Amino acid sequence: MLRGRGTLENISEIVDIVLMSIGFSLAIELYQIKQTIKGDDWAEYFLIYLIYLLTWIIGSNIYKVYQSRRFTSAGRELTQMLKAHFFSFACSMILINLYNPNLIRNRFFFYFGAFVVCLTLGMHIITRLILQAWRKVGRNTRYVLILGGGSAAELYLQKVKANPQLGYRVIGYLAPTKNGLKIPYLGDYTNLESVVSMNIVDLTVVTALITEKGIQESIEILDIMGKSVAVLLDDIVTKVARSRPVDFGGLSMVMYDSYPRRPWQEVGKRGIDVIFSGLGLIVLSPLFLVIVLAIRLTSKGPAIFAQERVGLNGRPFKIYKFRSMVVNAEELKERLADLNEMSGPVFKITNDPRVTAVGKYIRKTSIDELPQLFNVFKGDMSLVGPRPPLTSEVNLYDSKHRKRLAVRPGITCIWQISGRNEVGFEEWMEMDADYVDRWSLWLDMEILARTLPVVLGRKGAS
Repeated sequence: MLRGRGTLENISEIVDIVLMSIGFSLAIELYQIKQTIKGDDWAEYFLIYLIYLLTWIIGSNIYKVYQSRRFTSAGRELTQMLKAHFFSFACSMILINLYNPNLIRNRFFFYFGAFVVCLTLGMHIITRLILQAWRKVGRNTRYVLILGGGSAAELYLQKVKANPQLGYRVIGYLAPTKNGLKIPYLGDYTNLESVVSMNIVDLTVVTALITEKGIQESIEILDIMGKSVAVLLDDIVTKVARSRPVDFGGLSMVMYDSYPRRPWQEVGKRGIDVIFSGLGLIVLSPLFLVIVLAIRLTSKGPAIFAQERVGLNGRPFKIYKFRSMVVNAEELKERLADLNEMSGPVFKITNDPRVTAVGKYIRKTSIDELPQLFNVFKGDMSLVGPRPPLTSEVNLYDSKHRKRLAVRPGITCIWQISGRNEVGFEEWMEMDADYVDRWSLWLDMEILARTLPVVLGRKGAS
């Protein structure tokens, strides 16, 4: 449980366990004011404490609550703790309910949970403030050796200087030649062993390219000596937003992602897509029948319009919509090219002459998009994501526009709640890129919540 962490992190875990014991005592006292606890009940209430403690130990390790605070912001630390507490609370409720449902029905468990969350969060905030104050005055210091020089080393030094609360002190740098850094020059890479032997070195930061002569040998020496090494990624790599370690059949690799990867949220997103699209197809089936009859009775051709679109990472798929235009709409498109109101490789006309009488209504109310619930259920699309473009549009994209293809396309996104056809092409692409960069399940929930009033208000629809 405690292996692989520093002394402070181990102490922090012990303190949290003590605080949970205090929380248990406070909950008992409060509950006794409301209701007398009989002697036989003590064992069951103590069982609640033991179950919560066990699930907390598991949850705190899953969410890395006790990793070094030097690399964790206050917001992230508190978020990790809240997630761990939520995990513990949920698992405890399930286990306790299986053992004795009556223990959940009374208020003791909730008193206990409230005390535990408040006490542990408060202690972590106080601990962080104390540690930051100590580090600013030179206590609890970590000594750093830099391998390399130039702009990367200068950037790292600026970060160290700007964040004294992190408690890092750079002792000097090794590089093939002295290159003007305002810290002691300790020689070239061949001096590494002697420098480490003669100085306190808690961390070695590599600011040189990994391919530079002597760097790989230096990292191997540091590994043999049991020293921690941090590699500052070069300019090419840092342009890729995020990285994660992967195991490829026993071969260690680093995967660089251009957008946030949140596996559990991705599972949640897909689950929401399947559940809500499936329910939508069932509940809206009478409306579907009415729309199909209206289309077939007022214009020639099929009621459902299928068109090839471009999906995740360029995958082609058939998108389904209620037909809102005449059957030969694609043929007429070339004749109407001069009337296009959108910039870039997108075709939109406010009063499109190809639109049928029924089509005007279902487009204005966005009812024509409802068959895409089947695309969502199949997995070609999601409820939330950039709109799937035509192949002809993608062929005219610049490289930056292709970022929107990095995620599964959707029925609604930031563009839909920000004006739709009133927004220019470049701004539209920027909105989609922003969605890719900031994606989270909570962002999807916000977009879905804001989509309904936009649809009802018919803003930007045509």
